[in-house]
Amino acid sequence: MSFHLLLPKRSKFFLIYVLVVLFWMSLESIEVFCESKLATLISEYSAYFEIAIGILSLLGAYFVFLESISLRKEILESKQLIETLSHTNLLSKSNREEFWNGIQKQFLTWKYTETESEIATYLLRGFSNQQIAGIRGTSLRTIEAQIYSVYQKAGTRGKLDFIAYFIFPLLPDEK
Repeated sequence: MSFHLLLPKRSKFFLIYVLVVLFWMSLESIEVFCESKLATLISEYSAYFEIAIGILSLLGAYFVFLESISLRKEILESKQLIETLSHTNLLSKSNREEFWNGIQKQFLTWKYTETESEIATYLLRGFSNQQIAGIRGTSLRTIEAQIYSVYQKAGTRGKLDFIAYFIFPLLPDEK
């Protein structure tokens, strides 16, 4: 994970770290380029800043370590979820193909454009508007307008209603 993604959680720490390093660098610069009592005084205090930088660096490494453990855990959970989902596919391959053909036929009935069909497929797969925008490389507003068109042509009021249209026939009759 890149460091800029850690910044919002640790922004105060990062800001303090940067300020200490900048102040220490300015003290070192004064010490190197000035020959005066000020340079002697600064050399006495620069050790404290070096200690502070060391402590802050260790804290920063600790924060990165904690974040990496958290990310590793999330990745493992995601892999387990994907594995579980791939093993719980309830429809046989021929039934899935028949189901998909029925979906495509309905898309034609609703006169979806190629783009609308693609977006409708992403919706049926459970993708969010932001994910669809990212995949298609378009703005969120464009995707929202296209999704609205998909719902309008289908006569549905939203994502759940749209998905239910296709899932409902697969469920057993109510008793």
